[in-house]
Amino acid sequence: MKRVLAGLCVVPLFLGLLGVSGLGQSILVLSEQCSSSVAHFPAALKGLGLEFAETSDEFDFFVALTEGGPWDLVIVDEYSRRLGGETLDAIADCIAGGRRVYMNYWDWYEETASPFGALWLSDYEEPLPIYVWDDAHPLFTTPNVVMLLQPTADTCIVDGAFFATTEGGVALAGYSPDPAENQAAIIVGNEGRTVLFGGILGLFSGDEDDDGRADGLEFAENVIAFLLATPIVRPWPPLWTAVTPADIDRLLSEMELGFEPATSEEGNPVWVLELAGVPVELVVYTDEEDRYNSLRLSTSWAVSAQTASPLIYAWNLTRRGTRAYANREGGLSLDADLYLVGGVNWRSVWAFIERFEQAITEFEAHLRLLQ
Repeated sequence: MKRVLAGLCVVPLFLGLLGVSGLGQSILVLSEQCSSSVAHFPAALKGLGLEFAETSDEFDFFVALTEGGPWDLVIVDEYSRRLGGETLDAIADCIAGGRRVYMNYWDWYEETASPFGALWLSDYEEPLPIYVWDDAHPLFTTPNVVMLLQPTADTCIVDGAFFATTEGGVALAGYSPDPAENQAAIIVGNEGRTVLFGGILGLFSGDEDDDGRADGLEFAENVIAFLLATPIVRPWPPLWTAVTPADIDRLLSEMELGFEPATSEEGNPVWVLELAGVPVELVVYTDEEDRYNSLRLSTSWAVSAQTASPLIYAWNLTRRGTRAYANREGGLSLDADLYLVGGVNWRSVWAFIERFEQAITEFEAHLRLLQ
């Protein structure tokens, strides 16, 4: 292998010879895990609808890095092998040449960390929580809120390192709850073009905010959005066979519906919102595999169900998609269910909520006839 000239990251080559699927796109990923650590970046890129070239082979990565591209973003998620000097030099040359680079690694040393505006201090052999020091920074807000990164696995020997910043580096998170010297874990350098992650991202698969998505995955999406420096909207899946709380949060936000999160007596997630001027609860229910695959919208009125029984009968006889009934408090309720079994387009979920809002308007018009 040849030495890459300083400041250069691109030399033409037919990348099809490398045997790595997808090479030639503008995002290059080296993803190599240890035992059961999780590869968050490929999942994050797919979830964001971005094309990328991925390899777990250092030689293929080196050739793509030095003779392919140009790369808008280079991601190094290496938790298995010790990278060779030529590969580390090529990463440094890419940074010097103005490229955007993210890296987490198990074998840092001074020369490896220096291009990131960081000073390597020492390694550790037990995963540590990473505390956010600047919670307003896009790495922790966009497109996901990341409050704390708590490790959930310990699969190999060296699991990260302690760092300090050097010229141009800014510590945004660390191993202490408050900013402290020599405790940096996440450092942004080179005027926002590089991100050093001091731990191993694949060890962070918890869900501190209980939104149904791994914090490591959400942080990976934030890294991609930040380094690409462009607004990224995560595409909706073609079909939903199950949802996460984060999916419902996002859907209601895009519908511009304010809501308050809650929990039902059975422990199911609940969203309290307003439709047609009436308080409504949206509840999701699980199947036997604990997947949220059904939704229910419901609301109620303090009207005697006995008085309104003709209305209940007439409504249920002539209306499809909702049902009226006497609730246990003796009042009147209206609800609707949507089952995701077999797959439902997200637009159908959107329409389900809109139809229920229209049903409330029509139902209240019928109620007024009783008065």
